[in-house]
Amino acid sequence: MRNEMRTLLAAAAFAVAGMATAQAAEIAAMMGHVTKLNAGSSALVYYVAAPDGFHVVVTTQQGLTDRAAVERFETVLAAGQSAAVSIPRGAGETPARIVLSAGDHIHIAEPNLAVSAR
Repeated sequence: MRNEMRTLLAAAAFAVAGMATAQAAEIAAMMGHVTKLNAGSSALVYYVAAPDGFHVVVTTQQGLTDRAAVERFETVLAAGQSAAVSIPRGAGETPARIVLSAGDHIHIAEPNLAVSAR
């Protein structure tokens, strides 16, 4: 399981290197979605549909190496519910905030990378 997570995080880091930032995404079950948080960090979001709701996992990576800090957030959302994940960024920057909403599938409102605290 640990090697699978490293492989998944490495794939996410490579995907972040070449992706453009979107402001929202809709994902299907078991299809990971990578959100770029800033130049050196990202969040991988995926979910599994179950009878009790959508089991959503958000894994953040701060840095692009295998020694980067990794955090994991899990929640179960029923249709009509939402959850927000706030990820700290550098000094003087507002935290990145990803909002997850459940309907027929999961909708992700991604952070605006241009926003910083003044």
